Amino acid sequence: MQKSLYKAGCTLAGMLMLTMSITACGSGNSAENNGAAATAGSGNAAAPAAKAPVKISYLTFRVGTHASAKMEEEQIKQFNAKYGNEVEVVVEEIPSDAAYVDKIKILAASGDVPDVVMGKDGINDVLIKGNLATPFNDYLDKDAEWKAAIGEDALASNTRDGKIWSISDQKQNIGYFYNKEMFDKAGIKPAETWDEFMSNNEKLKAAGFVPLALMTGENAWTSNLILAAMIGTNGENGKTFMNTLHPTDFNTPEMIQALNMMKELLEKYTTKDALGAGYANAANAFSQGKAAMIANGPWMIGDFSDPTKSSEGFDAKVGVAAYPNNSLISTYEVGYMIGAKTPETRDAAEKFIKFKTGLEGQTLALEYGNVMPVSSEVQPSDALKEKYPIMVESITVAQKTQLHYRTLDSIVYPNVTDAWKNLYPKLAAGRATAEEIAKELTEIAAKNK
Repeated sequence: MQKSLYKAGCTLAGMLMLTMSITACGSGNSAENNGAAATAGSGNAAAPAAKAPVKISYLTFRVGTHASAKMEEEQIKQFNAKYGNEVEVVVEEIPSDAAYVDKIKILAASGDVPDVVMGKDGINDVLIKGNLATPFNDYLDKDAEWKAAIGEDALASNTRDGKIWSISDQKQNIGYFYNKEMFDKAGIKPAETWDEFMSNNEKLKAAGFVPLALMTGENAWTSNLILAAMIGTNGENGKTFMNTLHPTDFNTPEMIQALNMMKELLEKYTTKDALGAGYANAANAFSQGKAAMIANGPWMIGDFSDPTKSSEGFDAKVGVAAYPNNSLISTYEVGYMIGAKTPETRDAAEKFIKFKTGLEGQTLALEYGNVMPVSSEVQPSDALKEKYPIMVESITVAQKTQLHYRTLDSIVYPNVTDAWKNLYPKLAAGRATAEEIAKELTEIAAKNK
């Protein structure tokens, strides 16, 4: 469905409409109203009508029960309050990350993408290859303040051949969350080595707990975070692989070893529905106390005190840890891209993206979504620290880690990301060996040449 986000004071109306504007209802900002007011105030002299806001389209998966839904809503609300007279953002809600990715790819195939696009899960590659995106270089060169708010490292992460194709809206420092109560009963602490990690799984199982909230559906997010950590901590070659954009050879000892470990995790140490499960299943398993660990980022922290997602007092049971070898997934989100086709809509899209990724938008993302900002100028408020002490713990854990690598989603080709949901079940069921899975991944990546 599509959703309108209105200015304060408006009533919610027309929910059955297919498309609704986020500009205020009854705000008096329409060209018709302004033109009438101007005419009335000038006697018989005709005055030019005020220019109508430029309409831009925006699809978002951050809706409903999504961990970042409140952040998205607040950012759009604040943007509308500030720039609603200039830009009218037509918002379409997509029910999940996977559905969003699928829809953007379908739209890209027809050459008709939204004006503002989140480039996640390989969408950036699709838009760049299809000549469907506008780089940000000219906009950033004219706005030193915005450029500084993003920072050189974040800009470099989304630069190819000198062109900045997207603007990151967050830094992802990702370890894993664990149930302290379950760990205490099993007599364990967060693992410092992978041998200890596997031993912890066995001890948790022996104590009557399901160790891990894994998933193989969608983009296999929680499973692939652990797989990335296994590869990225396996020597210099593993670290290099997990920091290489578009790897083409998966037939490496590090990948094969990690796949064999993941096979064991899927067979012995996760929930019964992990094969085929989506993110919602894995998140629910952890938040409802059905699994002892989940790999995920700080945006999930708000769920732990949300009574619709977690039991009362659950947030006090949650700890956060780095992966073995004092390591952490540390990368910049791909962020937002301009898919608009005309100069007017491109400028409007840039204004919207600038608000979301500038200091103001980063602050809203931190306070409403527990999203790590890309700028060091943005710091958590005292109220946020008090409400979510685990957020402070997450920052402390990130600062202490020494080995960093990226997510698989951020480095592999889109068709490789799509393949995990079919490959993991084969691996777990013994229909394919780790070596055969690595060979298939290599063949899938080769299709992009």
